[in-house]
Amino acid sequence: MRGENFIYFATVSGFFIGIIFSIIKGLDAIEFIFATIITTLIFYIIALGSVAFYIKFLDVKKIVFFNKHEVDSILDVQIKELEKKEDFILDSYEFIKEIEQEELEIIRKNKK
Repeated sequence: MRGENFIYFATVSGFFIGIIFSIIKGLDAIEFIFATIITTLIFYIIALGSVAFYIKFLDVKKIVFFNKHEVDSILDVQIKELEKKEDFILDSYEFIKEIEQEELEIIRKNKK
C-alpha cells in the first residue's frame, strides 16, 4: 500500500471513529464537531508519523526494480505461445466438426 493511501485511510477511519465516539458520548453540536476534528487530527498525525518512520527505515537496497523491457519481451513470447495454442485448438475444433458432419452423413445414408 502506498504511503499516501495509508494516510487517507487512517484519516477517514479517524473521522468515522470520531463521529461514533461523539454520538456515543452524547455531545452537543459544538463539542461534537470539536471531538470529531480532534480525533481525525490525531489519526492523521499518527498515520503521518507511521509513514515517515517506515520510509526512513526502509532499506532501499532490498527494493527490487523490474526491467520493463525484459518483462515485456517475456510477456510477448508467452502471448505468442498462447496464440499458437489457440490456433491449434481452433484447428482441432474444425477437424472434429468435419468428422462429426461426415458421421452424420454416413448415418443418414445408412437409414435410407
